[in-house]
Amino acid sequence: MRADGGGIILPSGLLNVDLYVRMHDYGAREGATGTAQYAEDGSPASYEVASGDYEDAILDRFCVGYYYLDALNAVRRGGVSSVGTAHQVYFANPHVGDTLNLSPYTITTVGDVNGEVFAYETSFVLPLQR
Repeated sequence: MRADGGGIILPSGLLNVDLYVRMHDYGAREGATGTAQYAEDGSPASYEVASGDYEDAILDRFCVGYYYLDALNAVRRGGVSSVGTAHQVYFANPHVGDTLNLSPYTITTVGDVNGEVFAYETSFVLPLQR
């Protein structure tokens, strides 16, 4: 596996936002029954974890890879794309009610872990935040 998570980081160090436009909510399923919120353009914006949700099902629901979702949540949840953390892997035990960020444009403003919000640095350059 490449150090950049397989192309999520461009040669400039910027997060590859082209991967975001491919993200789609394919609907609730076993292990991913939480509530999705959408941006004005209809794209997935955030996801609230429900009881019984788990990593693979959530990734499948939104047709997104682990490293890209990790990057989208690196600031407020921590993970392998964060700098200066204990590199907590935020999906290890998702808590009911956790908010996962699904937009590259709200990395600094959306997401939490069991009601707690962090402010980690990222190992990549953020796109313009809203």
